[in-house]
Amino acid sequence: MSEAATSAPEDQARHTEYAIVINGELAVVPHQEVSYNEVVAIAYPTRPDPRTTYTMTYRNAEAPKHEGILVEGELVTVKQEGTTFNVTPTGKS
Repeated sequence: MSEAATSAPEDQARHTEYAIVINGELAVVPHQEVSYNEVVAIAYPTRPDPRTTYTMTYRNAEAPKHEGILVEGELVTVKQEGTTFNVTPTGKS
């Protein structure tokens, strides 16, 4: 067996990607824990106003909490495929 064949599972573990859905659009992130700020940045790469706040819900996440509301400063553990986020601008704080 070649050296490349024996190291393939190790390479896969280091290069795992997570396919999530944000506002109906597929996004790929390189890690399993995703933050509120990261999801907002993907959903709205150009924020309408820096003071805009966002309401964010998620579903189909890893245990212990499969669905809920994500607020600034929090993280959610996503599944390798299928965790879904809905992000809505809600005004200015």
